[in-house]
Amino acid sequence: MLVLTTVFLTYIFITEDNIQSDLTVRLTQSQSLIVAPSATATNIRNATLELNAGKLHFTQDKIWSLVFFPLFGMWTSFAISLSITYLLRKIFDSLTDNNPFVTENAQRLRQIALLIILIAPITFMRDLFLNWYLRQNFVVDGTAIQTHLTLDFKTVFIGLILLIIAEIFRLGTRLKEEQELTV
Repeated sequence: MLVLTTVFLTYIFITEDNIQSDLTVRLTQSQSLIVAPSATATNIRNATLELNAGKLHFTQDKIWSLVFFPLFGMWTSFAISLSITYLLRKIFDSLTDNNPFVTENAQRLRQIALLIILIAPITFMRDLFLNWYLRQNFVVDGTAIQTHLTLDFKTVFIGLILLIIAEIFRLGTRLKEEQELTV
């Protein structure tokens, strides 16, 4: 079902002539601002800025480099989600077999932790690209617009906790094997 949804969304994204974008931006002024595409952004139309929500709405012609980047992000997120789901399913299969303390589960938990930690730099790189794109293409009262750059430490922290749990599983597996050898 997820694969079909991804293929469908990819098809819709590629077949559209225009790309509608809604980006959350950071503003330092609270008055009405005029948003104008920069001199180099000839393919951008209908740029409006909602001050209360901090949302920039605009329409642009399809450029394949700008189509590829969101699709790559969606495919990467999908691959990470699918990998985590597969690894969790393998862990739950071992739980139903009443054998959770096996070396494979410790390795699976470690892989899940690393995949979760990988999400933070991918999100940061996406924000860097959006920030660059906005600075290159939009001007508000003579000032470039930028997005809020964040490195999600909560995601990294969750990944680190899972790494600790994976190490506990690895030690539990070793203790279980030693116990089985002594009996």
